[in-house]
Amino acid sequence: MPCPHYKIKISTRRKNHSAVAQAAYQSGDRLFDERSNRTKDYAEKRGIVHTEIMLPDNAPREYTDRGTLWNAVEAAENNWNSQLARRLEIALPIELPLEQSIMMIKEHCMEQFVSKGMIADLAIHDPDPPGHNPHAHVMLTIRPMDEQGRWMEKAHREYILDENGNRIKDAKGKWKFRKVPTVDWNARGNAEVWRHAWEVTQNKYLEAAGLDTRISMMSYERQGIDQIPKLHMGPAVTAMERRGIRTHIGNINRDIEKINELIAALVRAIKELIYWLRDIKTAITEVEIQPKEIPIADLLILSFQDSITDQNGRMYTTVGEAERFEAVIDFVRDNSILTFEDFEERLDAISKDGFPEREEIRKIRSQINSVESLIEHGDLRETLTPVHDEYMKIHWKGKKERFAKAHEDELEAWKAADKYMRKNLPDQDYRREEFISELNSLYADLYKLEDILEPRQEEARMLKEVSSYITELLPELVPEGETLTPERRQEKMVSIRDRLEKARTDAKIRAEEYDRNRKLKERDMER
Repeated sequence: MPCPHYKIKISTRRKNHSAVAQAAYQSGDRLFDERSNRTKDYAEKRGIVHTEIMLPDNAPREYTDRGTLWNAVEAAENNWNSQLARRLEIALPIELPLEQSIMMIKEHCMEQFVSKGMIADLAIHDPDPPGHNPHAHVMLTIRPMDEQGRWMEKAHREYILDENGNRIKDAKGKWKFRKVPTVDWNARGNAEVWRHAWEVTQNKYLEAAGLDTRISMMSYERQGIDQIPKLHMGPAVTAMERRGIRTHIGNINRDIEKINELIAALVRAIKELIYWLRDIKTAITEVEIQPKEIPIADLLILSFQDSITDQNGRMYTTVGEAERFEAVIDFVRDNSILTFEDFEERLDAISKDGFPEREEIRKIRSQINSVESLIEHGDLRETLTPVHDEYMKIHWKGKKERFAKAHEDELEAWKAADKYMRKNLPDQDYRREEFISELNSLYADLYKLEDILEPRQEEARMLKEVSSYITELLPELVPEGETLTPERRQEKMVSIRDRLEKARTDAKIRAEEYDRNRKLKERDMER
């Protein structure tokens, strides 16, 4: 299934980012950074299968050269905290050939970014082994350009005026103003717009390739899907699983997959029953009969007997079919599903908000995400702490700068992990074993849901059996919509009313026969 990974970051000078260095890294280029007077060399980087710079019409043609472009971006930014570029990391579907994925990501970039005036620096990676994790890196310019291709201001001041149109001063005697962006590229909501656009484009290409699979960029919760996300396995665990070696994380994911299948089957069955019941109620309305007037069990028994009786009054059916029908009737009676109103109430009982365990699943899922994130950041910080410690011990400025350059990515990752841990675990040491124990406990709680979900799935299955028999044995209850003429409506009304009357009579006879047999048994026992 396609991966909905679409990550958006901002490169900023405040974090000592270099647009030239990042462009060199994602494209596998050797670029000279004029600001730092250093060469950024990633020419040996492997797995890069396509690079391209996409320019809007007003951009200078020399910006097709990567070094020229990003050095120009760096030169245009003077503030210590300037935003340099927007960076996207987008997963590509393994179901499509790489050539199709390249066309797809280019279409997305052109429609959402380049057509709006941004320059897109695109690089597609397909790391070894090819085909298992193709993805795209896109760097976008943030500062707009005028029609002549000159960099413009990102924002301008707009003075706040009183009701007479005069400027207003604040408490310090300075004119009040608001900052007005030149373009809306940083507007809130853009991320959702871009993700949705990527969903639409990707699904279009998947459909054109004749594939049934589709992608949604919304979270499971926003899609209304009560699925539990799997643990991220990482390259080492993935490699072991690929070689047939079962791992602890892999086993957990297999258990999660089983629970997700139970949930998906239950949701699917409920939806089918809701649509079926809607049709049945439409058909009942067509013939002007109240749902409470239709005794399901009695009508099914009569119709079943009629369906297995030949012209000579002899009954014929297989043992398996008889047992299946008997199980359905027992289910209907045991659960007091006497009329269509009862059927609807029973369906509501298992479909209310999906099922009652929805909130419990969401709560456990949220806790799992929190603990997993702590483990991920805690492990990363511990792994990179030796590099950070070595950096901190260096006191000679030149040597320290060379070390920082050589270990830029590791030091940045350590800083981010440390910040996360200090924010989310401020008064507690990171003890990995305790968090792993907590994670296992949370997954144990999830496994218990199987014992709850399986009976609900069985109940939904039996309701589908009831609906199947009703559709098969009572064709009058299939809606005909606009094709239903007055004559046909009258015919159906007469047929159903005849069946109802016959069912009531037949049920009365069976009840009297049951009462006689009960009395005979009691009399025999007295003797």
